[in-house]
Amino acid sequence: MGSPSVIVIGTGPSGISMAYTLKHKLGFDDFTIYEKLDGVGGTWRTNTYPGVGCDVPTILYSFHFNLNPNWSKELCDGPEILEYMESTTDKFDLRKHMTFSIECLGAAWNARTTMWDVNFRDQKTGIEFVRSATVLISAVGGISYPRDVHFDGMDKFQGAMFHTARWDHSVDYKGKRMAVIGNGCSAAQVVPTVVQDAAFVKQYARSPQWYHERPNRNFTKGETWAFRYLPLWERWKRLQLFLENDDLVSTYMPGVKASIKRAAVEDHAKKYIFSRAPKKYHHFLIPDFPLGCKRRIFDPNYLDALNAPNLEVVPEGIRAIDETGIINVDGTKDEFDVIVLATGFQVQKFLTPMEIIGKEGKSLNQQWKEHRGAQAYMGSYVHNFPNFAILFGPNTFPAHNSALFACEVQIEYVARTLLKPLLDQQASIIEVKGTSENQWVNSVHGQLRGSVFQAGCSNWYINEFGRNAASWPGYASTFWKEASIPRFGVFEKKGGSKLWFLRRLSRWLRTTSSTAYGLSVFLMVLGLWRNENFRGFIWRTADVALSYTRVVLER
Repeated sequence: MGSPSVIVIGTGPSGISMAYTLKHKLGFDDFTIYEKLDGVGGTWRTNTYPGVGCDVPTILYSFHFNLNPNWSKELCDGPEILEYMESTTDKFDLRKHMTFSIECLGAAWNARTTMWDVNFRDQKTGIEFVRSATVLISAVGGISYPRDVHFDGMDKFQGAMFHTARWDHSVDYKGKRMAVIGNGCSAAQVVPTVVQDAAFVKQYARSPQWYHERPNRNFTKGETWAFRYLPLWERWKRLQLFLENDDLVSTYMPGVKASIKRAAVEDHAKKYIFSRAPKKYHHFLIPDFPLGCKRRIFDPNYLDALNAPNLEVVPEGIRAIDETGIINVDGTKDEFDVIVLATGFQVQKFLTPMEIIGKEGKSLNQQWKEHRGAQAYMGSYVHNFPNFAILFGPNTFPAHNSALFACEVQIEYVARTLLKPLLDQQASIIEVKGTSENQWVNSVHGQLRGSVFQAGCSNWYINEFGRNAASWPGYASTFWKEASIPRFGVFEKKGGSKLWFLRRLSRWLRTTSSTAYGLSVFLMVLGLWRNENFRGFIWRTADVALSYTRVVLER
């Protein structure tokens, strides 16, 4: 049995982190990453709309293996984050493993070769081709495929119309009349930016949101110096931010204690909204659902922008769109030059639009429909799909912590439970058991029951079957603990070599750093030093060496 090969789909943050793990942690080079875009970055390359940025502290939204001491501020804008993704790729020599402008159409498990046959289309030439690999890993993420909406007559509109994830930068909206449909996180970033230059902006915001203050100061020169030159200082700040963000989850859980804490946070949010937004909007800005039922918005100056004279927000639906504008549900019409669809992403449709066929000839989408939505053991493994892993998969989305942390936890888990056993030839085929998958998923949904994530509001957590296939029910730290605990009997393993432990030893020797070797020697000597006979031997050896040196010098 030869060495396995790996195909990874996607060069977003999770794809970059997986590439680093394969190359530098596992010492493995036989992998290729295919990306439909023309470069790395995933969502940060796709989303280029005005005002795009991170709503999690950027120090926390960083790779654990490449902390960046040069962040300009607490919550950085999209271009700066994309630059960080690019520089990380080059710093660790990952780009040579990546092939761009290649779209994955789907894949099928080949029982005869026990490999994945993966179908691709070259975006530049239109040529379709197949590549095979022992392991297939999806790193496409959950925020990759825009959620398109349909309104009667929208194909008749004569102006510019596009989704925030497909922002048309050739359109000059300065002095134009704009409509923004939606009021989620992307809309809250777009509106304050475009309202400065557009003649008029009307936002259709049918559902209210919970808004919170979002301090976002620039880092001082002293802080940047400390990040760069004080050992572990940035890691310490990163840990502090992680714990602070993780503590927010305590307001989302069922129970009296969580309800009291949630009420206090909601009251604080109400006061903030009332202090910033015009009074004419107060009656529909405050949600009637509990905090956390929808993703909270840490305000990027959106509420302040509502005071602009050229902005109008309406909690109305849309009846239709015609050649020149939007017809509201009450029959009135507004004319626009540009319509922006800030309608989010198809988070529930993992791996869309790829068609993955498992060992029984059934597609992943069909199997998930039979389970009333996407599901995977630890958000990574699906039965009937051997040697296949999903990153940032079902029920792994943290409530309000770093999505990159959740991805890296999954990557470490996949490396330990799938990649290492295959690389060491401990097995040639690894597949999660159906019972293990179902029990884990049932446990997660049991924990979600009674939480704010299923409080009845319209959110992107809930699919068409009323099932939450997105949220992790607890703390991000709990997800890390869950992934760290070894569990036996979860997987079915076939093939492998009886001498697999020799390959593991060889790989360990190749990939262990000199620092780890030095620390091991130090601890070994420290342990021996506690032995009186060993100390006596060292002192006698030193004494003999000094005596010999003295004799040589006297000559």
